[in-house]
Amino acid sequence: MKKYRILLSVGKDRPGIVDEVSTLLFERGANIEDSRMAVMGGCFSIMTLFSCSSEQLEEIAAALSHLKKLGLETTLHEAEDPTAAPTHPALPLKFEVTAMDHPGIIQKIVHILRQWKANIHSLESHVTRAPFSGAPLFNLTLEAAVPAEKPIPRLKEDLEKLALEMNMDLNFKK
Repeated sequence: MKKYRILLSVGKDRPGIVDEVSTLLFERGANIEDSRMAVMGGCFSIMTLFSCSSEQLEEIAAALSHLKKLGLETTLHEAEDPTAAPTHPALPLKFEVTAMDHPGIIQKIVHILRQWKANIHSLESHVTRAPFSGAPLFNLTLEAAVPAEKPIPRLKEDLEKLALEMNMDLNFKK
């Protein structure tokens, strides 16, 4: 029976981290099924879902000390088969936000989504510098699933109202 786990790793950014982690999993027979990796604040972070047998999982768990010796903090979390997870009827909602950076942007957006019982599937944000002024510019990309019985146009209205209040550029995607 396949086992599913999420491996979380973070350490000081340097070349070779992805190779080290993927090699550890591959050499023990694991299959990487989904992953997110990024440099943040000088650290490299990995979040990867993999599958393997019970025996392979024991080998992987024992080998995690090798990653620690390489400077990576690593944890292993139990996960479910992503194809077996029960799905509820939902509609996709995708959008991007750009604004002058300030605290509270993410919190206010996700609070609205929670009120509508939307399930966030992916959220990415980063701060860049505006081309001419060099001022901090906040960028967010979000994908969520909205319960089918919820009126998406009303949810979009709530997000548009927030965008006006916070002087944000909000663009819905298909």
